[in-house]
Amino acid sequence: MEIEKFIEHTNVNPNCTKEDIIKLVEEAKQYNFYAVVVLPYYTKMVKELLANTNIKVCTVIGFPYGCQTTKAKLTEIKDVFDYIDELDVVMNRAAFKNKDYDFVSEELKKIVKRSKDKIVKVIVETPELSEEEIKKASEIVLNSKAHFIKTAVGLKGPTELKHVEIIKEVVGEKIRIKASGGIRDYNKAVEFIKRGASRIGSSASVEIIKGRGG
Repeated sequence: MEIEKFIEHTNVNPNCTKEDIIKLVEEAKQYNFYAVVVLPYYTKMVKELLANTNIKVCTVIGFPYGCQTTKAKLTEIKDVFDYIDELDVVMNRAAFKNKDYDFVSEELKKIVKRSKDKIVKVIVETPELSEEEIKKASEIVLNSKAHFIKTAVGLKGPTELKHVEIIKEVVGEKIRIKASGGIRDYNKAVEFIKRGASRIGSSASVEIIKGRGG
């Protein structure tokens, strides 16, 4: 499997340095990963480093818990808009846990509208949700017209295969799925793709490729 086409090579560690991000970009070029995912602070630099390549630039919005105000998220998008191709937006987890579903839904719709031609992936943090909550979050993301639902930011607990299966039951082929959070080897990444993931987010992308063999 040409798994490189699925991988978003990621470093959103708040302690990462300029040198770390340059290394991330060089690895993405070497292995021809689909995209790199970095903190908003690094987007301008990464866009310049990836000039004349087909590798996409992605950043996180509302990272890591999504509890910022809607205005703050919209401003964050505006500030990085010229430097990115895709956005990984964290759903407001506090609002969701309070079952303020109308707020979550309206915020996501505003974000999708503000993002215009950019690809929007909504992170719902499946490791901290029940099966019913995953289904509900999937419904909300589907209705928002976002392009992807993303499982997790990867700070607490790994994404499980069953999380993707639950999401897939709800969204079918209507939107795509990005699996992220604790995916560190080739076989596991392939299994996520088989279960329905269209993208894999990982900080261990090079290890995944090397695990393929050949």
